[in-house]
Amino acid sequence: MDWITPLTGLVGVLVGAATSHASTHQALKRQLADARLVRSEADRTAVVAANAQALTALLGHIRKMPSDCSLSDVTTEYEHLLAREEAWWNESLEYIEPARVAALQVRDEKLRVLLVDGLTWIQDCQFLNLGPYQRSRDWLMMGTIHHLIACVFAWRRGDASMPEPNGRYKRLKEAWEYDEEVRRIEAEELEAAR
Repeated sequence: MDWITPLTGLVGVLVGAATSHASTHQALKRQLADARLVRSEADRTAVVAANAQALTALLGHIRKMPSDCSLSDVTTEYEHLLAREEAWWNESLEYIEPARVAALQVRDEKLRVLLVDGLTWIQDCQFLNLGPYQRSRDWLMMGTIHHLIACVFAWRRGDASMPEPNGRYKRLKEAWEYDEEVRRIEAEELEAAR
């Protein structure tokens, strides 16, 4: 009896089945990886769109900022300008909060922190001691938003690093850090006095 021929056929079938299974497994694995990549890109695109829309809306709101009430040549309409400015700041929260929510969707921790910090500085800008830049709060805030937008799109492109901060972003950050340090020192002095 010839048992080699059926054994050869069986081995051939098993090798063929194993090869077919391995190639099918590899193809399925590749398809899953491609699907994950497409889903990740779609998520990233949606997050970028949400951030771009929120930051652009905030930028438009900042462009409508009323004149700074600290200008020395404003005398007769001071109270009216002060009320307009206060109303503008209250309305600005309607633009800052959606931008903050959009920022929290960013998976990249470095970018997320950068966005949230920048939005915090913009929100607190009303109370910051900006020194010689006091009259140019809108200029500092717009520069900060331009930097945040540039960083969002650098992340979207997959750039190796974030763009260098512009001077206005740096000045607003320094002013916020200075005020934060003053508050910390005052809190320590108050605590020591107790």
